[in-house]
This record gives sequence, C-alpha cells and structure tokens, in this order.
Amino acid sequence: MKRHDAIVIGAGVNGLTAAAYLARSGLRVLVLDRNARAGGGDMGYEIAPGFRLSRFALGHMGLPSGIVTDLDLARHGLRFLRAEGGVTMRPDGSYLASYRDGDVQRRELARHSARDADAFIRYRRDKLADAQRLAPLLTGGMDDVVGRNFSAFRRRLALAGKLGAMGPADIIEASRIWTQSMAQTLDDYFENDLVKAHLAGPALMGATLGPSSQTGASRLITGFLGLQGRGAQDAAAGLPDHVMPLGGPDALLDALRHAIEAAGGSLRLEAEVTDVMIRDSRVRGVVLADGEEIEADAVLSDLDLKRSFLGLFQWKDLPDGLVTKTGAFRTTGAVAKINLALDGLPSFPSLPQGCGAIAGGLMLGTSLDEMDRAYDDWRDGLPPRGPLIQAFLPSLTDSTLAPQGKHVMSVMLQFVPQTLYEGDWTVARRTELTKRVMDRLAEISPDLDRLVIASELLLPGDMENEAGLTAGDLAQGEMTLDQMFVNRPFAAGGSYETPLRNFYICSSSAHPGTLAAGMAGANAAARILSMGRKRAAS
Repeated sequence: MKRHDAIVIGAGVNGLTAAAYLARSGLRVLVLDRNARAGGGDMGYEIAPGFRLSRFALGHMGLPSGIVTDLDLARHGLRFLRAEGGVTMRPDGSYLASYRDGDVQRRELARHSARDADAFIRYRRDKLADAQRLAPLLTGGMDDVVGRNFSAFRRRLALAGKLGAMGPADIIEASRIWTQSMAQTLDDYFENDLVKAHLAGPALMGATLGPSSQTGASRLITGFLGLQGRGAQDAAAGLPDHVMPLGGPDALLDALRHAIEAAGGSLRLEAEVTDVMIRDSRVRGVVLADGEEIEADAVLSDLDLKRSFLGLFQWKDLPDGLVTKTGAFRTTGAVAKINLALDGLPSFPSLPQGCGAIAGGLMLGTSLDEMDRAYDDWRDGLPPRGPLIQAFLPSLTDSTLAPQGKHVMSVMLQFVPQTLYEGDWTVARRTELTKRVMDRLAEISPDLDRLVIASELLLPGDMENEAGLTAGDLAQGEMTLDQMFVNRPFAAGGSYETPLRNFYICSSSAHPGTLAAGMAGANAAARILSMGRKRAAS
C-alpha cells in the first residue's frame, strides 16, 4: 500500500496552495482530484476552440502577495495583469466608472454629485482603515482566540491590547461595519443612486444578502483588502482595480502545480476519493473509486464541509453530533453564469471612445431598490425578473484568451435560486432566463447578440453537479456573519482541525472563506506544520 505524509482531496486553489506549502516544507504530498482538470470552481476551459475563460467564476482571480512570494510562484511562470475597476451602466445611457487614479475618480463622481465626490475621500479612507483592521485576522485559525491553551490566551491578550488602543470613534466605526446594511452605510456617505449602486453591485456578487440586509456592509471592505501594503500614496488614490493571471485561471493553477512538483509533491487527476479510512478513531488514508487504498499521516479536504463529511465518510463512523452540525452549515447557491465566445469586441455607444474602465467589467443596475427586489425574488424562490448582472471581458486585458480580434465574456447573474418555489428549471425557463439577460445586455451593447459564436448557461444546480459545489455555492458556505471567523465552519471552532484526528478542512468552508483566495489552504498547512513541530519537540 502506498503511503504519503499528506493527501489533499481536491485540486482547487486552496487545495493546491495547502499542498504547495506542505511539499515546500519537505512533506511527501499527493493531491487527488476526480476531474480531468484541476481547478474546481476556479477551473478554466475552452467554450469554443481558442476561446478560454473561467467556467464557474467571473475571472478576477488574484492571490495574496504573501502566498505568491512564499511559494515563489513567479519562478513558476505566474504573472498578474491589472485592469481598472469597471463601469456601472443604465439603459438610459448614464454610467459611472471606477479608476485607480484618485483625481480621475473624483472628477467621474462629480459628474453625478459634487457632494459625493468630496464624500468619496472619506469613504475610501474609512474602507482602507476597515481593511487594515480585518487583514491580520485572515491569517491563522480563529480557534487561536477561543481556545483554552496558553497560546490562545496570549492571542486574546494581544487582541484586547489592539482594542484598547483604539479610540471611541474607531470602535464605533468597527462595530458599525459588522452590523449595518450596505444601504445604511452608503447612505451615510453618498446621495446619488447611481453612485451607491456602483459601489454595492460588486460587493453583492455571490452574497446571500441584499443591500438592506443587516451585517451586509462588511462586504464593502473586500475590494480594499488587496490594497494593503501598496504604500501611503494609496490614501489619495481611486477605487480598487482588478487583478487577473496572465493566461487565465489555468495559469494560476499551473503555477501552483509546478510549485508542488518542484518540491517533490505530485498531483493525480481522474482519481476520485470515495471513502476515508478510519482505524482506532484516527484517519489513516483514502480509498479511490477503483478500490485503491492510499495511506497518509494527514488528510486534507478541499471539498466543501458537507461533501467532506457527509460524502467521504460512513456516517456511523463520525463522532456524535457531527452529522447534525455539518447539516446546519448553510450552503446556498445565489449565482448563475453565462459564458460567451464572441466574434469581435461589442460596442458600448453610451461610453466614451477608449474608456479604459470597461476592462474591469460591466455592471447593470439602476438602484439599491432594484437590487433589493431581485434579492426578494431570490429569497422567495422565483425565477429572477431582474437579476443583478455583472459582465467581464477578460480578453480585453489578456489577448491570449481568444483568437486575434475576438473575445470571451463572463456574465455573472446574482440572485438566481437553485430551487424554485414552484416547478423546476425546465429547458423553457433556462431559455427564458438567457433571453432576458441577453436582452438587458443589448440595452447597453446593441450588437452583442450578433457577435455570439458559442454560449452556455450554468445554474446553481449545474455548478453542484459539475464542480462538486453543494447547492452551487461558490463560497462553499454562506459568508454571513454567523458563519465567519470563529464560527467557520463550526460555532466557536474556527479551525482547520476537525473532530476526526488527522483530518483537516482546507477549503473555503474554513476561515477566512472567500475573503482571500488560497488563504484557507495556507492556514491549514501552517496548522499541520505547527502541530508537527510541537510533536517533534515533545
């Protein structure tokens, strides 16, 4: 029987990141994935010959700089491209664009409201401060704060010291961002409906909250996390830009794979794990679909929490209460995806010629009220009458993704229910949804429809069946406050260890979820290596 120091189940970004860190530390690591290609929900593919894009995700995909540096991914061919932050467009021809340059951004805002242009300086300063407070919490397990050991006590003291150093105004602001809705927060700064919709739209993508849902304001921070450490000059800059790997998502996945192999690890595709071996209350290895058994000292799962426990184990082998706790972890699909191969670049008549912000994507949305109505339809299980639409043309920035002169487009639809209140997602309903979205896109790009070479619609159910994401949840668990930090994946147990000894969760179901790509994998690897060092020292 073959044996490894660690086996990682699933070759998504988190799984590959965990494997790369473990292999780099000298462990014999094997990554197993049931698919013919790595990537999971981040997988790239060809929708037509020569047309490549991210199949399930929108396509903006960066990694924290610390991971890129630690794993020396540049040496393995990884390069990133940057694009402006995107444009929100209305059918009446009005629009608002995001720019990295602060002066350009404020002039753009002033076209709609001079007051909002001034308020933007305060808004950006406050979101950067929120991001600075959040960033240190993304590294390490949250059980370090709630645990009963001495290291947990020291971490609590350090956290208390940070809180004690904060002034009353900072404490109020920090609490407000985790309790208010997006609408409340944006109303505190801005008066113009388009300005508020422009800032809320990207933050809502993938969310199970609407603009008026309490605690939703915290999602406004996410885009600013990537600005940490870029320098003091950012205080006067504009809105965050977008990062994407040169060559598409497969380039990022390939760099991680090369890092694993260069350190002596290996990756096996079309190797489905159907069972996890347990002996003497410890996980000992895995069993593949063909019956092959592979032993390991540690097994990490890059699958979501429900597939990790309810799909890989005999339920009778699980500790009392674990099945119930796992079932209570909410995984909810909220997005659908339309992928397009285009015969040329669509025109956008209402935008200025050469508008650079278009490279960051297009958002269709008129107001927070419209977004709230779409959220209400989703919550009621209705086919979306007006889904929030975000479109991205990655080939505008990266010409390697399509043949010369041609393009690919990712279209994300927010607030699309997995299960309808009445009836099923029939072929007719799927066709109707596609037509509704294409008709709305035609309002801002009249020639888009005639440029389509190939297209596909992926509903949450398709994402579950094809990417292995329970309920089609790209976040692998709702990112609501009650399922974050110390509560991810279990209440008062924000760790990567599980009740099963030698079995770890390294997917986005663990802390910090989707707040930082690859970080759950990096944190899980760090936990395993730390435990190994402690055992060696004892």
